[in-house]
Amino acid sequence: MTRQARNMIKYVIKRILMMFPILLAVLIFTWVLSHQMSINPELNKIPGVVVDRARYEAELRRSGFYDPWYVQLGIYLRRFFQGDWGESFVISEGTPVITFIAEIFPKTIELMLFSIIIVPFIAVKLGVTASKNKDKPKDTMIRGAAILGAGFPIFYIATLLQLFIGSTLRTFTHDGIFMEVLYPNNPILFTPVPSDGVGTGFRLIDSILYNQQIYLWDTLIHLILPVFCMIFVSLSGVTRQTRSSMLGVLDQDYIRTARAKGVAEKDVINKHALRNAILPTSHLVIAGTAGALLGSLFVEVTFNYTGFGYNMLLAITRGDYLVINGLLVFSTIVIISGTLIADVAYTIIDPRILY
Repeated sequence: MTRQARNMIKYVIKRILMMFPILLAVLIFTWVLSHQMSINPELNKIPGVVVDRARYEAELRRSGFYDPWYVQLGIYLRRFFQGDWGESFVISEGTPVITFIAEIFPKTIELMLFSIIIVPFIAVKLGVTASKNKDKPKDTMIRGAAILGAGFPIFYIATLLQLFIGSTLRTFTHDGIFMEVLYPNNPILFTPVPSDGVGTGFRLIDSILYNQQIYLWDTLIHLILPVFCMIFVSLSGVTRQTRSSMLGVLDQDYIRTARAKGVAEKDVINKHALRNAILPTSHLVIAGTAGALLGSLFVEVTFNYTGFGYNMLLAITRGDYLVINGLLVFSTIVIISGTLIADVAYTIIDPRILY
């Protein structure tokens, strides 16, 4: 094993060990904040409109409500690391938080998957094109589009798209021609999975596995607008970063030397300049991917898409603090894992980097 490989393994192990204190700090922080809320989930466990005071007190004692705060925190941490994240008591009453996350997370992945795949290729291409045509019409147009994507809030763009598509392009609405062809009889009478309810949780995969073409097309149609919003907004940051990095690299001496030797301009850009300029962009892409996996709260709320971000807002507004804790901790795990992957990817993109 080479020295670089050994250093990388040590670095990865060190970073993984560092994740536990961060995770523990997030757990304690969310627990403290949640206990500042004047909501008691034990009330939901008692049936009836009029609460039986004796039964309510017994339920509080059973749940450890009267225990000292450090005892309650210790019980919470022990249950968490045993896989018991609690149960939702408002938005999905009686459902374990882990099960709830497993149900909503595939929806967010399907929503963000297209932007995660498409954005890096288009953004890098646009950034390279802008840098090659600095201060020319192509560069101006690309920078203008990037400024629009970064300057307008995503919920504003999503609302404008809804108004435009719903009012002008009637074929995308349920009373349009396309929907009449897609649902010739009844838009409701079809099942995505067999009656036993077995499925992967991914609408696209289930529709393919169980040969439900109507379900597949229905899912794709409803993903067009939110995916477009995510792509449009996500392009701006990666495009500007790629352009800035490329402009810095194209002024280097080794680029001028390669051109003086007669190297084709295509090879100068792709093999010499881009390889060195892509490092800052790669961190932005990978970190953005980790963030995208958690969904966009504004897009999901605007389009009423019941994914990760939508349910996070729902849990906050309705005071379902056990779900809030679970979603925040899960978000922390995804983000710190994405950061670790980005650091490891550095050495793949640029072998000169040593840890």
